[in-house]
Amino acid sequence: MDDVNTAAISVWVHVLLILLVHPSQGKFYRWGNGDKSVVKLDFKNVDPQNDNFLRFKRETSSGSNITTDSSMGHRVISNKFIIPDKNHTQAVVHWSGEGSDVLFVLTREQRGYSVVDSTFWRSADYGKTFQKIGFDSDAVLEMIYKSTNASGNKKMIVTDCINKRLYLSSDEGLTWRRVDLPFSPYTLLLHPSEPSWLLGYSLFDMQLFVSSNFGSDWTLLQEHVMQNFFWAVDKEDQNKFTVHMEITDYLAFSEYKACIAPACTDVTTDKSLGTIDPFSLSVQKEYIFVKKTKAGEHNPELYVSYKRGPFRKAHFPLNVHPRDFLIVDANQNQVFVAADHEENLVTLYLSEPSGQFFVPTLENIVSDQDGWFQMEIDLYEVKGIPGTYISNQYVVPDPTGSQVSERTFITFDKGGNWRLLEPPAELKSGCKNPQACSLNLHQTYSKNKFDIPSIVSKPEAPGLILAHGRVGDSLYNGVQARVFTSRDGGLSWKQAPFVGYYHLNILDQGGVITAILQDNKTNIVYYSIDEGSTWYSHEFADDKMIVDGVLNEPGINTLMVSVYGRLNEEGDRQMVQLNFTDVLPKKCSDFDYENWTVFERGCILGRKMVYHRRKADAKCFNGRDYERPTKSSTCLCSDKDYECDYGYELTDTVNKICTRASWFDESLIKVSCKGGQAYNKSQGYRKVAADHCVGGVENSDKYRPIVAMCPILAPSGLQLSAAKSVFPTGEKIAFTLSQAKGSEVVTNYTWDFGDGQVITLTGLANSTDNTHTYTKAGKYNVSVTATNSGGQASCYITISIEDVLKAVYLELPWGAQLGRKTHLRASLFKEDFKNFGQVHFVWKFGDKYKEEPYLTWTSSASHIYNKTGKYTVSVEAVNSVGAVKREMTIDVYDQLATVELELTASFQGVNRGTFLSRSAASDLLSIELSKILHIPSSRLIITIPSDPKRNMVDVTILPPDTRGLSIQQVISALRDKVQSQEVIFSLLTDAENIIAGVSVKVVHAHDIPLSTPSPRPFNVVTPTSSSQHRETASSLSSNIPVIVGVSVTITVFIIIGISIILYRRRNKVKKDHRYSLIMNRSQLTHTDEEDDFMDEDDFIEGIDDYIDGEDNTDGSTNIVINTGRHPTLVMMTGGRPNNSPDNASIC
Repeated sequence: MDDVNTAAISVWVHVLLILLVHPSQGKFYRWGNGDKSVVKLDFKNVDPQNDNFLRFKRETSSGSNITTDSSMGHRVISNKFIIPDKNHTQAVVHWSGEGSDVLFVLTREQRGYSVVDSTFWRSADYGKTFQKIGFDSDAVLEMIYKSTNASGNKKMIVTDCINKRLYLSSDEGLTWRRVDLPFSPYTLLLHPSEPSWLLGYSLFDMQLFVSSNFGSDWTLLQEHVMQNFFWAVDKEDQNKFTVHMEITDYLAFSEYKACIAPACTDVTTDKSLGTIDPFSLSVQKEYIFVKKTKAGEHNPELYVSYKRGPFRKAHFPLNVHPRDFLIVDANQNQVFVAADHEENLVTLYLSEPSGQFFVPTLENIVSDQDGWFQMEIDLYEVKGIPGTYISNQYVVPDPTGSQVSERTFITFDKGGNWRLLEPPAELKSGCKNPQACSLNLHQTYSKNKFDIPSIVSKPEAPGLILAHGRVGDSLYNGVQARVFTSRDGGLSWKQAPFVGYYHLNILDQGGVITAILQDNKTNIVYYSIDEGSTWYSHEFADDKMIVDGVLNEPGINTLMVSVYGRLNEEGDRQMVQLNFTDVLPKKCSDFDYENWTVFERGCILGRKMVYHRRKADAKCFNGRDYERPTKSSTCLCSDKDYECDYGYELTDTVNKICTRASWFDESLIKVSCKGGQAYNKSQGYRKVAADHCVGGVENSDKYRPIVAMCPILAPSGLQLSAAKSVFPTGEKIAFTLSQAKGSEVVTNYTWDFGDGQVITLTGLANSTDNTHTYTKAGKYNVSVTATNSGGQASCYITISIEDVLKAVYLELPWGAQLGRKTHLRASLFKEDFKNFGQVHFVWKFGDKYKEEPYLTWTSSASHIYNKTGKYTVSVEAVNSVGAVKREMTIDVYDQLATVELELTASFQGVNRGTFLSRSAASDLLSIELSKILHIPSSRLIITIPSDPKRNMVDVTILPPDTRGLSIQQVISALRDKVQSQEVIFSLLTDAENIIAGVSVKVVHAHDIPLSTPSPRPFNVVTPTSSSQHRETASSLSSNIPVIVGVSVTITVFIIIGISIILYRRRNKVKKDHRYSLIMNRSQLTHTDEEDDFMDEDDFIEGIDDYIDGEDNTDGSTNIVINTGRHPTLVMMTGGRPNNSPDNASIC
């Protein structure tokens, strides 16, 4: 239990630390949810940092090869706008949409993880001028969202989390209307193809909502949702309104769920997956990824669902031990995964199309693992050139490992072959060792650690790459950092004539490149109109400013860019629009374009791609309406189109020879074919999944699979599971079977359900899911034995079947007297041979001194009332499969008395021992005695023993309402009537059944001057017709689970935020939780059902022992008891589904 609580706290600590410590990192960093038109800027100080690597950041200069545009025939047009928000430290800049000149700026002040102040600005001339937009006076705006669909590109949403509001606009922000929400909109996720549909997420309540009218109305979709949720992927999910999500049980366990909005109809395809690691769900195109960590282990395993099929374990080489995974991308029918290993190295892996079998492509990747949720690596996908990636690798030059350097590699075939970046020829000659000289670029690690800008490329400008780096044998080699450009996809590079770190931007689909200094005040923009061959400078302002960001339209179709920054550290925010229209006044014609391929041969991943682009020396612009034509043709297959298959290693790089790895276990590979049949077996090679080549070496003996007979491997690693461990009688139970190793198609699976029914099925596909219904309560061992010619394996689980509770009756045997123990008893309606299993009882006594429920393992309870009056008492009987409830209204009196009345032996013919017979006899007897005593029957409570052989009943006498015989007078009258043989009556229609009173003895008469009471039995019954109480019965659902958790004393040392989270969670579920003192069954005094009397002081002894007892472990599989001095029981009732862990066993 300590492990579970520790894991649960770990989840919340992770959430809190993301919010408080790293508000701009990790999964909760959600700026625009991937919308490229939304950019967040942080206003940073320019003070130099204490790091040796950053000494180069202060060394900035402009080279002699830069021409000032003041001496040219063209000039850049600058327009400045001052934004008077001096106290705001962040800005969210948002473009309305493609082809629009509308621009928004949301300035914000954030403290911790909350935005506390904001201002909203709108520009209709692409940032030349701005107008302040007024909202409610208390509005605190946090984020901007816009419709991603062409039909709704003028629709926008601004969120206000603090006040639980949305502001909606359908005209690009000209007018707005407010919508009040039932939740705080921490995140919105717009549907990728339906502009009116969006999801809204409340972080602290962990609730997911859905809207079908662009935020006007909302419906709760699912509770207990983690931050990982995704809309359906087009052409992959059958229903476009499918939502993939990760839900949690608050105990550090999560589950994957898919449902269709808005009713959340469950469409989870693989429910055998079980629990997954928190924050691990990722949906990317045809793949769904999760991580699972086995009990007792620390390293997770990666599981993948391909094309929405069942989840399969991803296989990595067995000679390494991954401890974390990063899904880099899932494009081109192939998965790029980075795995961090126990061996302290990060390796980049590639999969085949199913994403299940991974082979290494580059080892020792530079990584940043300071994040709380996932590592980050130095791997950059070059936009516009499919299959081209740039990565940094740790290189150890000498065997001692004393020197570690970082070098940059590039691949043009998605990891099939890597090469060092070729430096500019004029710089290579200056290297100390020209053979080890290469260009090395800053990437993610440099960005995270030292705020060095990363690589820039755009799909609208194929082949053009901008980056910061150094030429030499490593990235950090003592040389000043420079800006480098490539116009051929990374084959060759040019060095820019200025030093330092710059904001780099591409305009007009590559027509203009801009560079503005990042780390010091500046008023200079450097730009090139020939893709980096020559550079110009322009002074865009009179005063130098701290530049926080340089932003241009995400489609890079215009010749305008916006510079956002401050004149000083205190504030004076300003936006400067730079317009390059005068620099390139002419629109390009057909003569200004050329066709270009990455290589002379031009084949990349089996295709020859021919790109249409502007000539480097053409002095013209492409324009917004320019659509770049691209031609492709299929290539013949060559050695470069193949890689080593899973289980094989490259041993000869020249001839590309792959040999079987020593760690490879072929039995792990599941072959879906029948024994005796043939299948295509790999010879150690596989075509790169993203490759489109045909012919060539494809049919050569080296690469063509060989025909082999299907092996028959012994089954092993069977796992049998059910949704829970206890089920009601008559319910259809679903069992799930899985197999880790061995043949599946030809294997026979024999199911033994433990009740005499045995079935045999052939093939795991036919045996994965099975159902069975039990008609009799008890414990059953369910087993499965898998058998084929290679061997056999078996597995079993134990389940309990319990009968559903039908009804519970509440009894008040001796009435209720002020200041004395009032005894109550519950009786279950029990048919023959019923087995309810372990039943506990939840009592409520109806007075303010006992507002919380009281729980016992026995069917009896007692309570002392301190005031007279009417009270509503109730009892709820609960077992593992259901619950029933009964209520009763009782009167508490100042005085009452109980006498024992002995009857003749003929009374045995009336009392049959059952509750119903005793109840009926009690009603009839109270009526007859009231007639004899001349008092209302409501003043009598007749208690009849459960033993039908006993002739004695207890008669409790209640005081009169106003006038009438006193209690003492009624007792005296009853004695006299018995002595004079006047107590004679018949309770049955049979005239021969005459019953007479034999003797009377007072057993209880507190505050009444009568004889001392003696101990009495507790197997009694209360007459149901007595007017001193009224019953109302309610039958709850027959499938009501009871989850009893143990409170664990935990020292909370994580900032006040964790208390806020737990407090909010507690308030949310307070109505569904009950807290009570609990009695351990092993500590209760024994109660015999056949006894008739119980000392009224004996009942509480069990509680006294319980309070003073030591910790015990109860044997129940459903309830765990802590028997400390101040225990707390948490119980959830009311028909909720069973949330206990899956009942599973692995053999």
